[in-house]
Parts: sequence; C-alpha cells; structure tokens
Amino acid sequence: MARGMRHDRLMWVSHSHVQATARDDSHAQQIVALRLMQHPSSYTEWELQHSQLMQQVCRPKQFRAQLVRMRATTLRLIHRRAVFEYLRDRKITGAKRHRYIAMFYGPRDYANSLIIEHGHYTRSWASASCSRFIGSEVLRDPAFETPLAEYEQWFGEYFRLFCDVQLATAADEPGMCDAPLLPMLKERAEQAREHLVRMR
Repeated sequence: MARGMRHDRLMWVSHSHVQATARDDSHAQQIVALRLMQHPSSYTEWELQHSQLMQQVCRPKQFRAQLVRMRATTLRLIHRRAVFEYLRDRKITGAKRHRYIAMFYGPRDYANSLIIEHGHYTRSWASASCSRFIGSEVLRDPAFETPLAEYEQWFGEYFRLFCDVQLATAADEPGMCDAPLLPMLKERAEQAREHLVRMR
C-alpha cells in the first residue's frame, strides 16, 4: 500500500519549486514567482493559504484519497486564476474592463478590486504550479499530464466564451454569435474533470 503524503514534505517541495521557478530564466512564469518572493508579506500570505490547502490534501489517511484531493485542489486553483488570466489575455480596456471586474466584485471600488484580484491570481498561480509539480514530478500521477492539459483547454474555452458573452454589448459581437456553444463546452469541461479526478 502506498504511503500517505505528509504536510511538511509537501510544503518543502512547494517552497523549493517556487524558488526554482524564480531562478529559471526560461520559465514562462518566472516573473510571477520573482514578484511573490520579492514581497515578504505577499509570500507569507501565500505560504499560509498554501499550507491550508496542503493540510486539506493530507487530511485523509489513505494515499488514494489524498491523491484525489490533490487533483481536485489543482482544478480549483486553475478556476481561481482564470479571472485575471482572462483580463490579461483578452487585453480588455476602458468601460468593458470595469464591467468585467464588476462581474465578480459588484459595485466595490474598481482599483481596489483589481489589486485584490491580482493578489488572488499570484497566490493561485503559485499553488497550482506547486500542486502540478508535486503531482507530475513527485507522485508521478498520470492525471497531471494529458488529462490535466485537456481539462485546462476545455475549461479555458468555456470560461473565455462565458465572459465574452457576458461582456458583449451588440448582437454582431463574436461572443454573442458563439453563445450557443456554451452548454457543449461546459459539458466537455465537466466530463474532462470527472475523468481526471476518478483516474486510477
């Protein structure tokens, strides 16, 4: 029977991974890791939140149950960072940018909401990157390879189109034309998630 994961081990690997990413000039997200490490208060906040996530992963005694929790945790982190990634990748500006932030923060102050969301993105990215590294390189779990990449693809397509539709203001905008695809993309993402979480 496989031995269960230990919280202190997961945290040690996570710290080492963030540090290695910050030193890796070839890593696409090096700048995110560097900024996190260069701000002690932000790093401490991430460390506390990540520790809580890893404690939840380790709570079951059986390794199989821990593995399922690690997969599910990684998916939730991918969801959480998607809000800022859409803003970054779509490069929306002006009134549409304000409307997008209001979708998630309501009538709260725009500038503060944007700062808060960037903090969520940075911490979520770091934890997702650590969880993915642990899953693929430490645990050698095949779910963290192709199945996770496929889920990211389907969820990403669904989330981007969902936001496009919500922000569309005219019937001739591409987002409105593609709106009928939303149920199919959502179903594909849900199927990919179920496959990933239940893999043996």
